[in-house]
Amino acid sequence: MLKPFLLIFNVADGERKNILDFLDTRHEVQNWYTFMPTGIIIISDLTAHDLQKMFLEGFPNRNHLVTEIPFGSNNGWLNKEVWEFINNPKPVGQ
Repeated sequence: MLKPFLLIFNVADGERKNILDFLDTRHEVQNWYTFMPTGIIIISDLTAHDLQKMFLEGFPNRNHLVTEIPFGSNNGWLNKEVWEFINNPKPVGQ
């Protein structure tokens, strides 16, 4: 089952584009969405632990946090498009 995860990273450790390029090479990542300079929502069927291990393969020394965004147990002030992406996780192209 696909779930949304939040990846937060330190911009001082390098460009976000490097992370996005890496995510594009990983079959575990079904989709992603950037919405703030230090955050990426990742859609995957893995666990937060497994995504974190995957991230360490590409960025062994980069500070980061990976956490699942549990349905119905989150809140914030984001635009409708972001909430749709979080609440209805889908692979790219769907």
